[in-house]
Amino acid sequence: MLSKARRIVIKVGSQLLSSGEGIDSDFLKNLAGQVEEIRKTGREVVIVSSGAVLAGVKALKLGRKPHSLSEKQALSAVGQPYLMEEYRKAFKEFGTEVAQVLLTAEDLRSKERFHNAKNTMEALLRFGVVPVVNENDTVSVEEIKIGDNDNLSAHVSVLVDADLLIILTVTNGIYDRDPNRDPEAKLIPVVENPEQLLDICDFSGKTDFGTGGMWTKVEAATKAVKKGIPVIVAGGREENVLLRILSGERVGTLFLPEKKLRAKTYRILFLMKPEAKIFIDEGAEEAVIKKGKSLLSKGVKKVEGNFRKGDAVEVYNLKGELLGKGLARCNREELESSKLCIHRDEFVLLKDS
Repeated sequence: MLSKARRIVIKVGSQLLSSGEGIDSDFLKNLAGQVEEIRKTGREVVIVSSGAVLAGVKALKLGRKPHSLSEKQALSAVGQPYLMEEYRKAFKEFGTEVAQVLLTAEDLRSKERFHNAKNTMEALLRFGVVPVVNENDTVSVEEIKIGDNDNLSAHVSVLVDADLLIILTVTNGIYDRDPNRDPEAKLIPVVENPEQLLDICDFSGKTDFGTGGMWTKVEAATKAVKKGIPVIVAGGREENVLLRILSGERVGTLFLPEKKLRAKTYRILFLMKPEAKIFIDEGAEEAVIKKGKSLLSKGVKKVEGNFRKGDAVEVYNLKGELLGKGLARCNREELESSKLCIHRDEFVLLKDS
């Protein structure tokens, strides 16, 4: 499976990029060298990189993390050019150009903007350029934030139709417990069902291993594998880690791919924020869940929140059980006069029939 991967997304975390003086130039040189060895085999590489805020902190000599969203956005604006300059210098030794690509969730939710971004990435790869992708923190507000670059890397993998996502981190894979605190922690080499990790792993706490650290990598892997993309979480400072992975060596944790979702289904499920909750009667539930029918407006008995045509909405039964998520074919005000609420092709089932 790994030997057949022709297009690879590599996510690089900010802790890997950090040094006492700012961005770790030696790490980036090593990374660039491995990427160039991969590209020599005819493969294509896209990098999703954190580090802009870190670079901004170092550039302004703040000595602390940002205290507010506006500070984070400002530091990202300062740091992004520094970060890209480090990538540019690292790849220049090999005669390779890099490109800065900044995205927001809105760029990925919109079908038109999704395809525009996809076409741009395809063109860059045709030119032999290595795209370096980051979230556009400078303009991101809560409504259009992706939130973290682990999840961004999953979305980018879908955007470019990647064959493999490699998430590099300071931990050498997914463990059942925090290996920095527990020497008895065990590496999980293969994951077939990411949801089972909740039963066997302790991701509690605010450490680098717990919430916001290793768990976001599991979240990202869960999304990518549902699009049929295998994911490896591995230690970024292990010697020649990328080359060893692609040679077939068992490194880190491999998340096995699942049945491939359609791009539209993926966007509805993972990228579109639900604007309202719709509650339907038993007849509509049976038609939608068991018979695979569209949701007709007459089956809707209650609505919480407001929505417009094209918005994502969650669909519940009258017991309060979440049935699925779909795109509304009408505004809330048009619900009584409209026949169709959600077309079956734009509904993602979340409850078994």
